[in-house]
Amino acid sequence: MPHRNIDSAELDAADLEARVRELEAQCNALRHDQDVLALGLSHDMRAPLRAIESFSYLLEQRAEQLDDQARDHLRRIREASARVARLVSRLNTYLQAGSIPLGTTDVDPALLADWCIAELRDADPQRDTDIGIEIAPGLQVRGDERLLRTALKELLHNAWVYAATDRTVRIRIEGERADDGVHLRIRDEGIGFDPALATKLGEPFQRLHVATHPEGTGLGIAIATRIVDRHGGALRIEGRDGAGTVAHLVLPT
Repeated sequence: MPHRNIDSAELDAADLEARVRELEAQCNALRHDQDVLALGLSHDMRAPLRAIESFSYLLEQRAEQLDDQARDHLRRIREASARVARLVSRLNTYLQAGSIPLGTTDVDPALLADWCIAELRDADPQRDTDIGIEIAPGLQVRGDERLLRTALKELLHNAWVYAATDRTVRIRIEGERADDGVHLRIRDEGIGFDPALATKLGEPFQRLHVATHPEGTGLGIAIATRIVDRHGGALRIEGRDGAGTVAHLVLPT
């Protein structure tokens, strides 16, 4: 039976709402299928990666029997396998950020910031830092504490990693209440980025500083974006080349 073209004027509000719900369900199902596929692939990649690492290690124990070119090949193999293993781990974090059930509790963003900064300093204790937390007292956001901590850690890690190596790491974390929720800002004085590339931020595997930071995976801001989106919030990154960045978060109360 041929389908009749339905003009939008003929649809009442209930029909439109039903169509929107159907499209949303299809999009969510597609995203879920993609995540399941990616999670399965990343899981199955771990075994061959462990095999490559193990056999490379055994070869390295016999390095004196290899010539210089063979040792260089072996070094490249181990470095490449380490990069892939890091990417698989980060991909799992990204997938879990969109799939694990959301907890709902009151979360103190100042406490989350303290935790994240302490972890960064413990991982790089020799780095000279000037970090200030200027969050209004008593602020609370509503959401999953573990995921919100992950989102904040990803943004702070970016500010830390992309700080100029010849300068003190300077980060300011600010926060106050507004009509639409709690507004948080993470300001840094790092290397920044070209504002023309801002649309790439938040998309998986988008890397703006490949030449200077080849160890990156392009998933940090994507992880934070996914978590903030699931909480009904918003994340926007501003920056200028050579003049640092500002991450703007709005989280529900």
